[in-house]
Amino acid sequence: MAGVLLLFYLDGFVLGAPAALVLVWALLGLVVLVGFLRHAGHGPAGRIQGAAVALAALAALGVLALSREASISVVVATALVGAVGGGLEAAGRSTQRWQGVAAPVYCGAFAGMTSELVLGHPAWVLLAGGLAGLVLSVLSESWNGIGGKLGTTAFLGGLGAVGLAMAAGAMGSGATLHAFTASERGWMVILSLLAPLVTHAFSYRWGLGVVLGSALPSLLVALLLGSLPPALKLASVPLSAAWLGASFVGMTAPERIAPRPVPLLLAMGLVFALLDAAFEPRLAGIGGDLGATAAVSVFAVLGARALLPEPR
Repeated sequence: MAGVLLLFYLDGFVLGAPAALVLVWALLGLVVLVGFLRHAGHGPAGRIQGAAVALAALAALGVLALSREASISVVVATALVGAVGGGLEAAGRSTQRWQGVAAPVYCGAFAGMTSELVLGHPAWVLLAGGLAGLVLSVLSESWNGIGGKLGTTAFLGGLGAVGLAMAAGAMGSGATLHAFTASERGWMVILSLLAPLVTHAFSYRWGLGVVLGSALPSLLVALLLGSLPPALKLASVPLSAAWLGASFVGMTAPERIAPRPVPLLLAMGLVFALLDAAFEPRLAGIGGDLGATAAVSVFAVLGARALLPEPR
C-alpha cells in the first residue's frame, strides 16, 4: 500500500510538474510520509475471502453496466452501488446479516469507475474489482480508520489489471481530465470542505456507517448537480466526483482526529481540493484515484499535526 501510494503521488503530482512546484510537492510528500508512518498501522495479513473478492468484482461490473450501458453518470452509479451495499449492511445490523458486505461493494464500485479509454473490455474491469476485493481482504487489519483506504485499495486493483492489460496489448489510449474553470474551482473547494463534515456526521454521529454515510449524500449531490437548469449548468460530473472523493476524507475514524475533528476535517478537505485541482497523472482514468487522493490528504494533515506544536 505504501508503494502504490508513492507511485500514485509521483505520477499524479510530481512527474511533469513545473520546477517550482516540484519542491512544493516534495515537501508535502515528506509531511504525508510523517502522517503515514504515524498513522497507517499495518496489522497481520488477513486470509483471502472469496466473498469479498466476488462482491467487489460484481460491484465493479454493476458500476460499469450502469455507467456504460445505461448511460448513468459514473459518480451516480458508484454512489448508488455503494448505497445499496451500505444499506444492506445497515438493514441487517440487528440480526448480524449482511455484515461485512459494504466495504468490498464500495471498494469494487471504485474499481468500476475505471475509464473505458483505459480498460475497454468489461472483463478487465471485472478483474480490477476482483483484485481490489482480494487486496482488501488481505489488508483487513491495515489502515484502520483512515479515509481513502477503500479507494486506494481499488486503485491498486485497477493498477494490477492495467498492468496485465498492457502486457496483453489490450490497454486503451488513456483518459483525459476535465479542465476546471475558475468558478468551478471555487465550487470544488466549497464542496470539498462540506463533504467531509457531512459524511463524518452521517457515518458516526448518526450511526449510518462509513459506506452509507459517504455514498448516500454523494448520490444526492450528484443527482442535484445533474438536474441543474442549463443557465446554472456546471461541470456536474467532475464536481460530483470532487464531493465523492472529499467524502472519503470524512470516513476517517473519530479517534484519528480527536479532540478537534472539525478543523482537521476542514483542513483535509482543503488539501483534497488543492490536490484534485492539480492532479495531472500519466495513468489517468484508473478507478480509485479519488480515494488515493483522499488518503494523501488525510496523511498530510495528520503528518502536519504531528510536526506542529499542539495549540494551548
